Amino acid sequence: MKKFFLSFAAASFAIASFAQDAATQPAGSWYLGSGDATQMLHIFSGGVDIMPTVGYAIADGIVITAQAGFGGPVDELDLSLGGQYFMGDYYVGLDLDDPINDLDLGVNVGRYIDFKDVLYLAPQLNVDMLLNDPAIGVSIGFGARF
Repeated sequence: MKKFFLSFAAASFAIASFAQDAATQPAGSWYLGSGDATQMLHIFSGGVDIMPTVGYAIADGIVITAQAGFGGPVDELDLSLGGQYFMGDYYVGLDLDDPINDLDLGVNVGRYIDFKDVLYLAPQLNVDMLLNDPAIGVSIGFGARF
């Protein structure tokens, strides 16, 4: 496990060393996302999980996010709060997952790709459940920046 975290830290530092100095996420920008694009593969088999996301750039290169959705029973709300530090188009983030029901931490690294005026894609590597058994996953966020 120690080797995994050292490898993850080394990858984060490598991304940071090659990042551009210009802030691509200016302060005052709003982000509206609709979930994980990889979930679209389940549209006909089990339904698509929609996780609406709202973000705001509080400073150049620093974005705070809130994500909500339903997990398990319909009456159980999953909430995730997080922050991302951008280095050019690359970012490193920390998430506070489900603080109401089952508190957990997650980290992510990814890349912000803008296209078609205000639309963006954000492929990222996630390491979730750091307080329990770690789970590794890949997701592709998509949404709009205003």
